[in-house]
Amino acid sequence: MQYFGGKSKISKDVAKIINKNIINNNKMFISPFLGGGWIEMLIESNNKMLYDKNYYLIEMYKALQKGWKPPKQLSKDEYDYIKNNKNKEPYLTGFVGFGCSYSGKWFGGYAKDRTGRNYCLNAHNSIFKKMDKLQNAYFDCKDYKELKPKNAVIYCDPPYNGATQYSKEVVGEFNTKEFWEYMRSWSENNLVIVSEYQAPIDFIPIWSKETKLDIRNKNNIKEKRIEKLFIHKNNLNKYIS
Repeated sequence: MQYFGGKSKISKDVAKIINKNIINNNKMFISPFLGGGWIEMLIESNNKMLYDKNYYLIEMYKALQKGWKPPKQLSKDEYDYIKNNKNKEPYLTGFVGFGCSYSGKWFGGYAKDRTGRNYCLNAHNSIFKKMDKLQNAYFDCKDYKELKPKNAVIYCDPPYNGATQYSKEVVGEFNTKEFWEYMRSWSENNLVIVSEYQAPIDFIPIWSKETKLDIRNKNNIKEKRIEKLFIHKNNLNKYIS
């Protein structure tokens, strides 16, 4: 399923690093910024705790877990109706808001192209593949600041500093400085791995890879970025490279 800022291109690389540090399948794994779930689906833990502040997204995952099947076709009129009536079927709203929108941006415009590609069907098929590996996960709608993790492996993929925030009208403005303060605190009792382009100096980069964004610049060229993973310097003794 399309998701703005999703990690489909680096999911295998990141999941491999996380899985090395889970050690055994019963180790608690926490993802406070679930999003599209590309990495979470690959994590080898029987104890996955998956959160997101977007209520509609979490309702979608819960409905899928209970057997709900999203549509395979969606017209522009249907898209607009759901956009204007988000609370009628929140789980459907979560699916359409990302999976049927341009570049996977939250209701960023009805997805279509010149080839007649069926974005709704693509999203339908993609999300079912993920749910095969997320069926036993725990899903909940929470702000990361509500969590009190301990003795867990945590992967955070927050809204990147300076980047477009996909759904501020749903989840509010993201405070990057406050986020890093929480990561320092969490790192005292957990192994915390953070995705970002940059981090404060007390967070050490442990991995990086050049990627191309889905968004194109004024020259119609996909912009390049260096994706990185960071851990706090005090977590180096916990980290398995």
